[in-house]
Amino acid sequence: MERIVDRMMAAMLRGTLEVVGRLPADFARVFCATLARGYAVLGGPRVDDARTNLALAFPEVSQSARQKILIASFANLGRSFAELARMVAASDRAGFERVRIEGREHLEALERARGKGGALVVTAHFGSWEFCAAALAHHGLPVSVVQHPRRNVEVDRVVNGWREANGLETLSIGRAALGVFRALGRGRYVALLLDQNASEEEGIYAPFFGTPACTRSGPAQLAMTRDAPVVPVFFFREGTSGNHTARIGAPIEVEPEGEAPDKALAVNVERMNAAIEAAIRQAPEQWIWTHRRFKTRPRGAASIYPPRRGLLRRFRHALRGAR
Repeated sequence: MERIVDRMMAAMLRGTLEVVGRLPADFARVFCATLARGYAVLGGPRVDDARTNLALAFPEVSQSARQKILIASFANLGRSFAELARMVAASDRAGFERVRIEGREHLEALERARGKGGALVVTAHFGSWEFCAAALAHHGLPVSVVQHPRRNVEVDRVVNGWREANGLETLSIGRAALGVFRALGRGRYVALLLDQNASEEEGIYAPFFGTPACTRSGPAQLAMTRDAPVVPVFFFREGTSGNHTARIGAPIEVEPEGEAPDKALAVNVERMNAAIEAAIRQAPEQWIWTHRRFKTRPRGAASIYPPRRGLLRRFRHALRGAR
């Protein structure tokens, strides 16, 4: 039964992408943004999580101002979905030419200094990240994306399918180490979306908007031990349009292990978090605030988020419990 539900969800996603992707591009962006804005106003699932995150990140900002950011972030998510759908349904007319690359000289300088291309890329669920990552590939940059496998393997196949069709390579976190080594050796840019919660087994606590956030430490460890450069890249939408700027920053300084490797690791993870936070502060309406970024809490600290009560979530849990 759970596999049937997974297949139904994947089919719905594929069908929705196909339908939206066939709409005129400008109309699809406005239509999806309007739907997403309405969802935020009506307070659908995860909206409360977004409000909690915004209150933690911007305690000095009024509640009404935070609500405007929340609604604008959902509208941006709607526009991004429309662009993704266009990419999936009509890749020859996806509009990748509307993504401008800024800072490519940083990659060229690294290539000259190292004699080869390739780097770890720190990024986030920011702007129109899926569409813009594919645009980088279309502009000639070999990009690999490290992702956490989804519980729904059918949806995973859909996601991996559109990435591969648009020149992106997908690496699974569970088996990422060897894949990342090989990708770097082939001169690829390995994108790491480090703005999501990690368990204590896979991460360490580092400040994020002034709150301890458990963050995956593997990328920093990899950079330290393999002498891999780390480059921040974020995708900024221009207003509410379909134009974007991919901003490639100067490499993040990586502290060597030295005689205090744990301290060096903490410093490097903090620097990566700081790069993500800086981008979000520039355009807070372009980050996905719905993720429970502070779900893993230091020992003894109270939970920040209320329990989720979604109908589909409870149904899936009931199916797993019946096995």
